[in-house]
Amino acid sequence: MLISKIKQNNRSLLGEIQRWGCYFLCLHYYTSVFKNIEFNAFGINVAYRRFLGLGYIKSNCFIKDPCMILNYYGIRTSVRYESFGYFATANEFEISEVKIAGVNGSHFIATKEKEILYDSLDLKLNGKIFKVTSKRIFKHR
Repeated sequence: MLISKIKQNNRSLLGEIQRWGCYFLCLHYYTSVFKNIEFNAFGINVAYRRFLGLGYIKSNCFIKDPCMILNYYGIRTSVRYESFGYFATANEFEISEVKIAGVNGSHFIATKEKEILYDSLDLKLNGKIFKVTSKRIFKHR
């Protein structure tokens, strides 16, 4: 199954991923793009347990070290925080932090300029109002 088909409401995913796994799923979206690896819900659950054990994430899917997760799959990167107006250059890719109207907290989506590449909640399709507040810019090494 293509990672783009895996959404947070997939009941086969662990509860923590269903609730808070947007950034984690975005990292696996880019892994699938760069390494041509297909993930299913079982594989995402296994990865969650692996990276939790390695200390790269917390049990609530808080990503402590996104570069180490990507590095596990052979994708060498550095990451930095940028404002919402920044667009990734040719050797960079981005994960955007968004605020959803009327919802506390943040959500993360894979973007390229103003295009949504992957959104585990399908905000636009579901008619949700949201805005990009910042970006995590990953640079290939």
